[in-house]
Amino acid sequence: AISVFSVAIPCYGALMTRVETSSPTSECIGDCGDGDWLYNAFQYEFKLWNYIIRPPRVIYDETDLGPTEFVAGGVRATRRDFKLRTHRGVLLSCSFFAPSQDGKAEIQRFPVVIYLHGNSSSRLEACNLVGALISQRIALFCFDAAGCGQSEGEYVSLGWHERDDLAVVIDCLRRLPYCGQIGLWGRSMGAATALMHSSRDSDLGALCLDSSFASLRQLVEEFAQSKNIPLPVPSWLVGAALAVVRLRVKALADFDIEDLVPLQHARCSLAPAIFLHGKKDDFVDVKHSRQLYEVYAGSKEFIAVDGDHNSERGGQVVGHVISFFKRCLRPAEQPMVPTLLWDPQFAVPSLDGVPLRVPMQRHSSTDLAKKDKKRVSYVTAAAKACRHADMSRGTGARQLTFSLIPEVSHRSAQEVKGQAVRQLLPRSDANAH
Repeated sequence: AISVFSVAIPCYGALMTRVETSSPTSECIGDCGDGDWLYNAFQYEFKLWNYIIRPPRVIYDETDLGPTEFVAGGVRATRRDFKLRTHRGVLLSCSFFAPSQDGKAEIQRFPVVIYLHGNSSSRLEACNLVGALISQRIALFCFDAAGCGQSEGEYVSLGWHERDDLAVVIDCLRRLPYCGQIGLWGRSMGAATALMHSSRDSDLGALCLDSSFASLRQLVEEFAQSKNIPLPVPSWLVGAALAVVRLRVKALADFDIEDLVPLQHARCSLAPAIFLHGKKDDFVDVKHSRQLYEVYAGSKEFIAVDGDHNSERGGQVVGHVISFFKRCLRPAEQPMVPTLLWDPQFAVPSLDGVPLRVPMQRHSSTDLAKKDKKRVSYVTAAAKACRHADMSRGTGARQLTFSLIPEVSHRSAQEVKGQAVRQLLPRSDANAH
């Protein structure tokens, strides 16, 4: 691989200029003569490089996510936006759409669907699902993957690092008192992420896998022969280009593209799953989803839908998937949680992604601090009473220790002082006092 591309390095600048400014059939390549195969090899490497770790970043504003309070299908709901820190130290921009609580003696637990977008997209991709899910009393959680949208990070990894970030999100949700069963809805890179995580999480309720690839090696080999490249790239040159890209990705993004094989994880996943794929998808061929479907270990369903890789899924398809989630997650059977365990601040995860602990009693930290302060004042009052009695009685006073004073946190200082005096004075003197 090194020898093949070292020959072509002098032409690289001209080739990249030509990629952006002209078509491959309009001119030759400088001193390379009739080198269309070389031009296409560089174009292939350039596109492959961008596809794997540096796709275009979507720019948007949080107002594009819609209102923070709304009604969908007669169900009142809210949207909360926050940052969640992953184990890699990257801050993810997240949004949580959930039905509002009615303020009764018990709070309702809702199942949650986590939506995972494609490699050159953002959490905006999930906005068209909000109303359909909320109306069925199913919450929706979405976030920008690292390197996408408003999240930190420079590179994506087509699911390799994203699955660990997903694990942080799931752990955060499972700590919330109103979070029920969790389902995953992924598309393209998001589907591969969901599949690679599901093999190690047996508690997932359901999966929707839309347009996932079965193996990155298989995908890049097909990419070289697709219409995304003006002329087919020779198979021997595909291997050379992939070897160079593999070294770059390993150095910059810290993962090996040869390890991206969702097909292996499908054999170990047991959650009910529904596979979707566009009939006219010319980027990830429909046979990838069929391969995943054939080896998937859990209960499964396959649907070939109209459209291509980036087509918006129609209302009928979305409705079918939501019905699937409703059957698997069973929102009507989610148990109630006593409000005694409810802390309003718990609904807002902290900046570092560690939710607040659910208090066992309805006492705020301020109340507890006040109670501790009162306890100190009570004990201080008792000590003063002891010293005063000791000075009055001289050597005849008995020694009083704090072990003789019962729990006084709920008693007044005057009562404590009276008890201390009565313990020190003779019975007749104490009554007179």
